[in-house]
Amino acid sequence: MMLLVAPSAPARPSGAGPGRVRRMDQAWLQVGGEENVTVAWLSDACHQCLFQELLSVPSEEPGVAVDSQHGVTLMVNSTMEHKELCRVHYHFGEFGNYSLLVRTDHSSQKTLCNIVINQEPVNSYLPIFFAFLIYMGIFTLLALGQFCVNFEPIRNWLYKKMNPRETDRLINSELGSPRRTDSISSDLPPGVWNMSSARPRLRSLDTFRGLALAMMIFVNYGGGKYWFFKHQSWNGLTVADLVFPWFVFIMGTSTALSLSSMLRRGCSKGQVLLKILWRTFLLFLMGVMVVNPNYCLGPLSWENLRIPGVLQRLACTYLVVAGLDLLFAKPTPGSTSTVSGGLRQSRGWAGQGRE
Repeated sequence: MMLLVAPSAPARPSGAGPGRVRRMDQAWLQVGGEENVTVAWLSDACHQCLFQELLSVPSEEPGVAVDSQHGVTLMVNSTMEHKELCRVHYHFGEFGNYSLLVRTDHSSQKTLCNIVINQEPVNSYLPIFFAFLIYMGIFTLLALGQFCVNFEPIRNWLYKKMNPRETDRLINSELGSPRRTDSISSDLPPGVWNMSSARPRLRSLDTFRGLALAMMIFVNYGGGKYWFFKHQSWNGLTVADLVFPWFVFIMGTSTALSLSSMLRRGCSKGQVLLKILWRTFLLFLMGVMVVNPNYCLGPLSWENLRIPGVLQRLACTYLVVAGLDLLFAKPTPGSTSTVSGGLRQSRGWAGQGRE
C-alpha cells in the first residue's frame, strides 16, 4: 500500500482553493492518493486534547493549511479498516509547502510516515533578530558616547560647540586662547556635566520599568503576531503573561523605597496612610473608567461593568503591601540616601517576619 501526498501540485496559500491569501503562522500540507485514509492532527500546545480530523483522502482539495506555531502530531487512519496506520511528529515552518508520504515496508509489513519538503519555509524570527541588533547597536553607541564624554578634552570640546558665546568670551578675554586647558577647565560652570538628580534613584528599577512598559505596549498592539507575545488561554506561560507580575514586583519595590523616603522626611504615618488610600482610589477608578468602556455600546456600559481589571488588581495589591510596609516601618531620621535606606528598611522588615 502506497500513499504519496502529491508533490506535483503547486504550492497554494493557506485555505482550500487557489488564489486565497496566505496567512501567517501557517504552512501548506498537500494530501492526495488512491487509498481511503483520514489524516488527524494534534498540536503540542493543546494539553490533554484529542486528535481532530484534518483531511480525508480522496478529497476535492489538494491540501490543507496546518499550524506552524507549535509542533504537530499527524495520525493517518485507514477509512476501510478503521485502524491507525502511522503517526509522525513534525514542526512545520511558516509559509512552507510540505507533502506527507505514507508507505508500507513489505519486509516488516509496517506502515511508515515521512514528511517531504516541497518548498522551504521562511524564517519568521528574522525581524526579531534584526530588531535586537538595531537596539544593541543604539545601546552600544550610547554607551560609547557616555564613555567618551568622561575624557576632559572631549568634554571641553563638546562644551565649546554647545556654547559658542562662551567660546568667544574666552577668546576675547585676558585669559588668552581657549586652547589652554587651565582657562577652559576653570571657566566651566559647576554642575554642567552633573546629570544626577537631587534624590538618587535605583537605576536598575527604572530600567526594568521601562522594559516592562515597552513590552506591555508591544503586546497590546499585537506583538508582531508571534505566539509567545500573546496571552495563553489557560495552559502554559508566554512572555505576555509575565508583564503583569513584572509590574507587581516593580510596584512593591517602589513602595518600600517611597514610604521609607517619606518617613525620613518627617511625614507622619497618618499622612502616609492618607496618600496610600488616595492612590489606591485613583488606581481603582482609572481601571474602572479605562477598561470598561464598550466601543459598541457607548463610553460606559454599566450593565456589563467588570470590576476585577488589571489596574483594580494593582490597586488592591498596592493597598495591602503599602499598608503592611507602613505598619511595620520604623522611621530612622538621618541623612541616609533614599535607595540605601529603603533597601535596609525592606531587609529589616523581612527580618522581622522571619523572627
